[in-house]
Amino acid sequence: MQLKLTHEEMQEVYRISANCTESLERLCQRLEMLSWGDGLLEFRMQAGIGLLPWMEQLQELSNQINKRLQESGIPFVPSLEAYQKNTDSQ
Repeated sequence: MQLKLTHEEMQEVYRISANCTESLERLCQRLEMLSWGDGLLEFRMQAGIGLLPWMEQLQELSNQINKRLQESGIPFVPSLEAYQKNTDSQ
């Protein structure tokens, strides 16, 4: 996983994983897709089965992460390249 989560964000992923059958690794992958990967693919996956409560929680967490990235100077529509440039310079 390329996305570096804060301690609080990772704790939220643990809380979400306790309420679903997705593995912790898979939740992190989906979170990363929502942040800058193929968010459309994630949206289609959610739409195909209906939005489950844990999916809503993951989406909310993604929104928080995107806000944090934006406040860090990473464009609002984050890209992996922009993220890596930002984290490499820190």
